[in-house]
This record gives sequence, structure tokens and C-alpha cells, in this order.
Amino acid sequence: MTEHMRCDTTIAVTGLGVTSSLGTSAERTQARTLAGERGLAKIRAFDTTGCRSEIGGEAPDPTVPAELRAAAYGAYSRTGALALHAASAALEQAGWIGRERGRVGLVVGSAGVGTTALERYLDRRLEHGPNSSRAALLLGFPKRCVSDWVGWALELGGPRTTVNTACSSGAVAVIQGADWLRTGACDAVLAGGADELTRFTMSGFCSLRAVDPDPCRPFDRDRKGMSIGEGAGFLMLERRADAVARGATVLGILAGAGHTCDAGHLTAPDPQGAGGARAIRAALEAAGIGPTEIAFVSAHGTGTPHNDAAEVHALRAVFGVHAPTCPVHSAKASIGHCMGAAGAIEAALAVLSLTQGLVPPTAGLERPEFEGELDFVRGSPRRVSKPYAISNSFGFGGNNAALVFRRPEVRG
Repeated sequence: MTEHMRCDTTIAVTGLGVTSSLGTSAERTQARTLAGERGLAKIRAFDTTGCRSEIGGEAPDPTVPAELRAAAYGAYSRTGALALHAASAALEQAGWIGRERGRVGLVVGSAGVGTTALERYLDRRLEHGPNSSRAALLLGFPKRCVSDWVGWALELGGPRTTVNTACSSGAVAVIQGADWLRTGACDAVLAGGADELTRFTMSGFCSLRAVDPDPCRPFDRDRKGMSIGEGAGFLMLERRADAVARGATVLGILAGAGHTCDAGHLTAPDPQGAGGARAIRAALEAAGIGPTEIAFVSAHGTGTPHNDAAEVHALRAVFGVHAPTCPVHSAKASIGHCMGAAGAIEAALAVLSLTQGLVPPTAGLERPEFEGELDFVRGSPRRVSKPYAISNSFGFGGNNAALVFRRPEVRG
């Protein structure tokens, strides 16, 4: 299946919100990523005994007013708190604080909503026996709980939903939000993703032997897997004409997007990256551009041997003879793989890179396995001038998404 979006109604980005292991704002995370810093350290949130790695990307604890925590009832979670922090920042930057928000929508991408409840449920069974477990713990964390709570806390009256397409969830949320704007379902959308670092997630990826014992090294010959992170990222999306009419600053344009599903394997990517290539092609077609207009690619870049190789195949298939001159970087080397939040965080950072004309290096990349096949940014930031960028997100089950952004001053 392939879907592509042509933004006939031009979609503007007017606000960015990010919280990650490198900071509590998009600007702070971007600055530290540009400096080559890494937010990967020994995990403090839970006991990593028996895990393949002790390393993760933990975000600072978000501050949530007591009355908002109480209003979440039993469904309060760290994932929700991370989402609220980032969504609030995007809302404020876009200038929607103090404005009527009855037609502002919300799309939250998350792969792990409810994981905390599952851990509590299992811990109770282990401690008190199977007859003492409370199914109500699970029922209190439906997939919609984060979007419902964040929407209520921010007084958003438009449509809201939760997306779970595994690690592409945050990017697919952006696609969904843009579609709502094009169909007139709302006047603005907060679209993004959030996920917390949990013992359940860490154990699962360790069982797949997909985690590097050391900080991850995407595209490096010596890479051994990913580093898991946590955080949230949100983009405020509006129709450009509406944003300009109300005097908002346009940070970037969502020029096009592609979304495909391989359905080939539950966890493994297509070795040739065929689904990813289709998503990238669809995004370029939707934007009405060719590969030569791309300033850089924000790669999915997890650091696992198979995922990195599949993504390189996908990019080579799309860029052809231009592939060796295409700058590529992975933010996951700096902040870890933030699961359902990854696509949205990386999209927000890609918008900043376009406006700044600077692409961060891939931290830890010393010996690229695919040297000469793509132009990997390493060591120091890369100055770029072309007007477009691609942000890739590839998830379990072959859920692939590619977003194309352009600088706001470029008309298309």
C-alpha cells in the first residue's frame, strides 16, 4: 500500500516543541546536537540487570501542575507529561496561547501508551500472585488516554486521535494532521509523538539483540544496535494563508509526505528497503521536486545492522547517481531512538536545520560502512543551502513514512 500527499492547501509549521535527553526545547536539543553532544548515559529509571545495555537517553522530568495530574485520574503517565510539555511549547511558539482553540486538533503518535500500566500489572502478579492482579490497571490506560488528557489540558476543541504505527508513529501523526487541515476538519493541528523509556521496551529490544551495549553508532562499520531514548516532539500545523493572516511566523512548509506499509515481517525491514524507497519517492512526488533539490536527509538511522543497510539501499534507489552527494545524518546517535516520538522530534529538528542552513553530524560515526554510497555528515556540522529536506521514519511491520519540508521563503 502506498499513500502520498500533495499539499494543495499549503501547510505551514508555526510552532515546534521538543523534549529529549539533550534538552527541554527544540532549540536546545538542536544546539547540542549540532555541537556533537550525546544524551546517552546509564539508565536511572529502572534496573537494567540482565539487559544487553545499561545505556539510554533519558529526558529531564517534565513539570506538571498538581491539578492537571489529578485530572488525569488513574491514566496519568510520564508519556503524557512529556507530550504535554512539548505540545505546550509548540502551542506557545505558534502564538495560540490566549486564543480560542475550539478548532485546534491534536494527533499523538505513540508506540508505548499503556506500557507503564502493563508493568504495574505484571509487578503486582509477581509480588502477590496471579489472583491479586487488577485488570482495571490496564483498562485505565487505553491508547487514547494521552491525546484525551493533553487535549483537555490545552483546551483543544478540535478532533483528536492517537496513532500507533510503531516507530513511524510521530511522522504519521504529522501526515494525519496535515490531512485534517486540507479537508477543513480544523483550523490548526498539534501533531507529534511521545514515548517514555520503560523496562518493558528495553527488555523487548534486548531480547531481539537490537541494542548496542555502548552508545549507538548509526552507519558505522562497528555498530551493534540502537540506543533507546525517550521524549516528545510536536509541530503546530496551519494552512499557510491562515497563519499569515493572523501574523504568525512561518518556520517551515510541509511540502509533501509519503506513507507505505510493507507488511512483510513483524520486526525485520525489507533487506532492499523497497517500502522505504516507495515512501521517499511518494514524498518527493507530492512535493513536486526531484532528489537534486534536497539539502539533506534526516535518516531513520537506528544503528542496527539491518535497518541501516536497508535505509541506504532505499536512498540509493531513489537518489540514483546523486546519492553519493546527498548529506545524511541521524539524530538518534545524539538522543537515542525515541520510539513513537522519534519521527516528530526528528521532523522538528529538520525544520530547524533548514532554517539555520546547518546539518548536525552523526555522533559516534567514525568509520562509515557505506562510505562513497551516501555523504554522511560526521565530525562537525555541514553548511547547506538547498531549500528542501527529507525526514525518514521506518517502523515495525514495514510502516514507513517520509516527510519533505522546505524553507518558508521558497514558494512552491
